[in-house]
Amino acid sequence: MIKISNLHQARGRVAATFTAEVGELVLPGCALIRRGDGYVLSIPRVGEPSRPAPLSAVQEAELLRVAVEATRGLARPVCPDLEAALRMVG
Repeated sequence: MIKISNLHQARGRVAATFTAEVGELVLPGCALIRRGDGYVLSIPRVGEPSRPAPLSAVQEAELLRVAVEATRGLARPVCPDLEAALRMVG
């Protein structure tokens, strides 16, 4: 499940900051960055020594989609079934 909490919308290059929960991994300090005609994610590093968060490409893409929708207010910021959501997309 992907869940977004503590969403704070902003103006300028940073569209929003939030805490993401992907499965059992909690990632505080995520940001949705405006770039060109779209958005990119800034995901914090984790662990000691720090390393990129262990997200698959599919999880990262779905997190981006959920974050954009939550920021725009289009949907609840939760994706309860990642596999079902991906089957609907294609």
